Amino acid sequence: MIRNTGIQAAIAAALLCFTPLLARADAASEARFAAMEQRMAQLEDKLDASERTVAAQQELLNSRAVPAVSAGSEPSKLDAFFDTVSLGGYVSASYVYNNNNPDDPIYAQSVNQFDLDHNTFTLDGAKLEIGRVAAAPGEAGFQLDLMFGDDGGILGAYRFNTDGYASDNFVYVQEMYASYNWNDVVLKFGKWETLLGSEVIDTVANRNVTQGLLFTYAIPLVHTGLLANGKISEEWGWAVAVANGWNNATDTNDNKGVLGQLSFASGAFSSALSTYYGSDGNTGFAGQSVESFGQDRALVLDWTATWAASDALTFWGNLDWGKQDDVEFVNGPQTVGSVENAQWYGASVGGQYAFDDRTTLALRGEIFRDSDGYRMFPGQSSMAYSLTGTLGYKLTPNLLTRLEVRYDEFNTDDFTDDVFSQGGGSADGDLYGIINVAYLFD
Repeated sequence: MIRNTGIQAAIAAALLCFTPLLARADAASEARFAAMEQRMAQLEDKLDASERTVAAQQELLNSRAVPAVSAGSEPSKLDAFFDTVSLGGYVSASYVYNNNNPDDPIYAQSVNQFDLDHNTFTLDGAKLEIGRVAAAPGEAGFQLDLMFGDDGGILGAYRFNTDGYASDNFVYVQEMYASYNWNDVVLKFGKWETLLGSEVIDTVANRNVTQGLLFTYAIPLVHTGLLANGKISEEWGWAVAVANGWNNATDTNDNKGVLGQLSFASGAFSSALSTYYGSDGNTGFAGQSVESFGQDRALVLDWTATWAASDALTFWGNLDWGKQDDVEFVNGPQTVGSVENAQWYGASVGGQYAFDDRTTLALRGEIFRDSDGYRMFPGQSSMAYSLTGTLGYKLTPNLLTRLEVRYDEFNTDDFTDDVFSQGGGSADGDLYGIINVAYLFD
């Protein structure tokens, strides 16, 4: 009992010694807690003040009409206009190799519209498109298509009659017109692509890389004038136009060319019958002319059809017939021959199979007859044949790669063996391959 009483006394004494220390520690903790509570209250006050300031500023901004595009008097209309403008185009480059390996690589495929040179990398074209569709009655629109590069130079030679070929810095106005929708009849005033043919100028819009014989020799490509088109019913459509002439931006006489089209589309089938008629004297090439630019008429009839046999398989066809009155064949200032009615005609058929969303195979066969030597070789009756195969693959939805093999053969009256050049001589036909890469943006 004595031992236990001593221990208890020692514990009691120790507690008495530490009690003041514990009391002081509790007082210090309470002071710190009180300081922290005061600091948090101050921060909450500042946060509330900041939120009130932000809310006031947002209310002030909302009360003012700040334009998104410009500070014009009617910014909302300007914004709406830009919302309806579409931008598009593509960049296309190619490599061409001719199996004949001609000594002169320039114009080695001279019977083509484009892709003329052998064993060369070519900037075919950089295309920029900007436009607005006049979709509803009372709406106005416009279209501006600019072509840069080698294709632009080739097309520009029609207008300026200069050495625009093989130029990678040529700018060509492919289309430029203003449009207006008048009671669902769309009027286009300016320059636009022709109504004729199954192929168009832009290679990326065609199933093959190269354009065919009918595109190159049978029809015009562009016109400058007034075009109107509309619908007769859900299936039938129409178009009529008056233009300066055949590919020429400036009229060469007091007469105008006229165009017309009747089209039909129902389900998987579509077709169109188109025509051009006019006296502008610009339907021929070098070495060919007409007796009177103001009186001698040209006439072209063109029929196209497309049938989608399935989701993967599509067929198309194209027939052309044309004539030019009072043709003269010239050598410099001298006339060396003439024909009263020069005629030409041709046919093109093709098909494309889509293996999947990325891979396609297109085949095209053509025949073209230039009976009087007006559309191809001056004064030489010619028959041309062409067979083309094109394998396409999209690396991405916008990057299109195509490999094409094409064979051309011509028979003429006097110089069949001289049509195609070959290293050290001439060849009966032309076999060449093309690698084409194009990026499409829209």
